[in-house]
Amino acid sequence: MTPPGWDVGTPVFHVERVQWAQYAFDQTEKAHIGKRSREWTAVGKTEVECVREMARCLREVGAGRVPR
Repeated sequence: MTPPGWDVGTPVFHVERVQWAQYAFDQTEKAHIGKRSREWTAVGKTEVECVREMARCLREVGAGRVPR
């Protein structure tokens, strides 16, 4: 389950890095130029690995913890 206010993008394959990446951020945070303070990018060698990593991170965020 996605934490309230968070938006999660579609996994994308980066050819030059040879990895999958998926981005998520808290929509309720006011956007500033540069990096948001409440955002997360999960990466993996496969699309499934990437999505599983994002799910793990969002569980941490939903529990009020910062993913490692």
